[in-house]
Amino acid sequence: MKKRFFDKVEDNAAVRIWSEKMQQKKGDSLTEGYVSELWDFTRFSVT
Repeated sequence: MKKRFFDKVEDNAAVRIWSEKMQQKKGDSLTEGYVSELWDFTRFSVT
């Protein structure tokens, strides 16, 4: 179970990094040095 959780965490981080790179490449709302605020809204639950 732990492995699945960490796989999801790694996948989420990879998606976030990819998304930010694509937005920077396209010039969509991100500027150099921008720090994502998504971490402030990220929640997870382990049941």
